[in-house]
Formats: sequence, C-alpha cells, structure tokens
Amino acid sequence: MTDRLSKSNQNLDKDDIAEMFLYREKSLKLYFSSLNPEYKIIFTSLTQKEIEKELEYHLSEVKKDACLNLLASIEAAFRLDYAIRCEEKDKADISRKFRSLFAENQYWIPLEEGIFDEWKNVPGIKTATISFLKGAFKYRHWLAHGRYWTLKAGKKKYDFYELYNLATELDTFPLKRI
Repeated sequence: MTDRLSKSNQNLDKDDIAEMFLYREKSLKLYFSSLNPEYKIIFTSLTQKEIEKELEYHLSEVKKDACLNLLASIEAAFRLDYAIRCEEKDKADISRKFRSLFAENQYWIPLEEGIFDEWKNVPGIKTATISFLKGAFKYRHWLAHGRYWTLKAGKKKYDFYELYNLATELDTFPLKRI
C-alpha cells in the first residue's frame, strides 16, 4: 500500500457551517434593513423593491456557499472513512471492498460511482439516501465548477436545510472518523 493519506484535520463540521450560515444570513438582513445606520446613504438611489431584490440575491448566494461547504464536508467524511478503512485493514465487508478498489484507484477513487455505490450495498443503509446524496453532488459539482452549464440534477435547487438534514442523517452511518 502507498503512503498514508496526509490528513489536514481542517475539515469543516456541519454545525460550524450552519452557524456561519446563520451569522451571514442575519448580517445581510441587518445590512439591508433600516436598522443599519448607513441604510439611507447606501440605498438612497434604490426603491424598496430593488433593495428587497438585492437582499434576495445576496441571501441566495450565501445559501449556495453554505450548501457547497456542507457538501464538501460530507465528501471529506466519506473520503476519510475510505482512507481509514483502507489503511487500518478493517474486516467489515465494505472495508474489504474499499481495499479492493484501493488497489486500482489508490486515494483517487470516484466518489459517486465508487464510494457511494459501495455504501448502497451496506445492510441498513437506505438506497434512497444514497440516491439523494448522488443528486446533491451533481449540485455540488455545478456550484464548485462555476455554474456555467444548466444543472440536470435530481432537483434544480437544493435547500441548505434539507442538505443539513442529510448531513445529520449521515451521522448515523458507521463512517470511521479521525
């Protein structure tokens, strides 16, 4: 086996991402409200509708950023689990399958067609969860790569809260953690 994966220990936690999202959302709402001491100066040339539209746009971007961070965090959890299972030579069926895949791919295993597909075969893991996860990762790729194509995921929009709930559900997976 090749050298171990060099782990940074800088992975983001879903709760930290949620907290940051809420801070950003509240900050934007305050910035665009009349409670902002500079409100009249900043928005003097805009109508109320234009201000609301601008706020809506910025909130949408903050949600997309939070979704990207959340999905990146989920990816890190699955990739770390894969690395740990391969390095520790765990005896679980999925660990054996991962080691077999590792022989071909090392650490550069495809996430959706490699890691996620193997989790579908684990007893007690809902295939619907894995399917939702795969669709969400199409959204993640779209976000991460500049949104220059028309998204053709299972859904056109993924809400931060439903992705947070997905991350919470994934806490029940027997993922190995560092």
